[in-house]
Amino acid sequence: MDVKNANWLNTIGAAELGTVWTDPDFDPMQSAFYYTRVIEIPSPPWYVYDAFRYGSKIPKEAPTSQQ
Repeated sequence: MDVKNANWLNTIGAAELGTVWTDPDFDPMQSAFYYTRVIEIPSPPWYVYDAFRYGSKIPKEAPTSQQ
């Protein structure tokens, strides 16, 4: 990631993922909740873009990437 220019590259991971999953224990008489977790490619937070566009300073304690 290039913090100075508020830019990042998509050089890791897959561009697209897909799957089909069926719950073998599904019971239509019970309430169900399913949780999926996705991890994004690290990218700059909004204030890094602002610093690039408007010449503002990024606070020292502020992270320069988010996922």
